[in-house]
Amino acid sequence: MSDLPNMPTIGIDRGASFTDFAVIETDSLLETLSIEKRDWQSIAKAYYRLTDRYQTHHAVFTGSTAGMPARMKKKVQMISEIDAIGFGGSALANYSDCIVVSIGTGTAIVHFSEQGARHVGGTGIGGGTIKGLSSIICGLDDPVQIEGRALKGDPSKINLTISDLGYEGLSFLGSDMTASNFAEVKSNKPEDMAAGILRLVGETVGIIASMCAREFKCPDRVVVVGKVANSQFIRHTIDLVGTLYQTRFTFPQNPGYATVYGAAMKFNHDRAVSGNL
Repeated sequence: MSDLPNMPTIGIDRGASFTDFAVIETDSLLETLSIEKRDWQSIAKAYYRLTDRYQTHHAVFTGSTAGMPARMKKKVQMISEIDAIGFGGSALANYSDCIVVSIGTGTAIVHFSEQGARHVGGTGIGGGTIKGLSSIICGLDDPVQIEGRALKGDPSKINLTISDLGYEGLSFLGSDMTASNFAEVKSNKPEDMAAGILRLVGETVGIIASMCAREFKCPDRVVVVGKVANSQFIRHTIDLVGTLYQTRFTFPQNPGYATVYGAAMKFNHDRAVSGNL
């Protein structure tokens, strides 16, 4: 895409919890912004701030369009969220054929190849699960605090493990692997509870992603994106699942902006294919 004009593209991704913005030029992220708001007034304010700063007529939008003002609808090119996830994850990891796992409020799993992006699975478990359960169980709803507590906790004090069942010598699973989440609660410390919650989410996402990757014959190319992919605890848990399922996970830089970045990449790809440069 190096022959495209060096005119910035502004991307907007309106998700279930956040609205993300990115400015992309020559496939590079110039600026990113995330707001924990979904109302159109806040979105328009951030968008017009960026258009004042960057002289461009290229703007792309992905995510929820419900209630979008007509004025904005005329200014942006719509990109499907599946395409945005696929193009964004594959570009950030530099893979041409891969599974992209987008952990947002929930989790979407997309297969990306030369034929394009295809939704292949997902789960309602994701960042929303972490926030909701942590609020109910630990009295925490700040992701930074939840992560900090989890890193100090021990999920084996919450989960029933292979070791608890006495199967160490009978199973191919490691002794600390989970047999049942939240089935053996031996501690009510917030640190252990937070660790149990993140372990639940990371294991569930990792297992579903591994099954999709094996089905599409790319077990060594599974890209994890979304804001939750920044979590050190989640990364460690997903890697444990990868060891078990013989899948390899890649955590690229800027995972939280993969979808909005992918929307711009898809837009530029289509312009290059059509010759409308």
